Amino acid sequence: MKYKLLKARFDYKAGTIVYDQEVYDYGLAREDTWETGVEHISVTLKENGDYPGFTVAAQDLEVL
Repeated sequence: MKYKLLKARFDYKAGTIVYDQEVYDYGLAREDTWETGVEHISVTLKENGDYPGFTVAAQDLEVL
């Protein structure tokens, strides 16, 4: 799936296009969800879903 960041995350500005991370995220999205109480998903800048990736709160993504 393809998304647009609605808020800056790490070094990526709002408006950056990201994609679902298709490779294993080592539980990072689950851990961030658990720690914050807000659903997170792992995304990447690579259209093929490959590494590197990072987590983002689902509420900070717009599905494209």
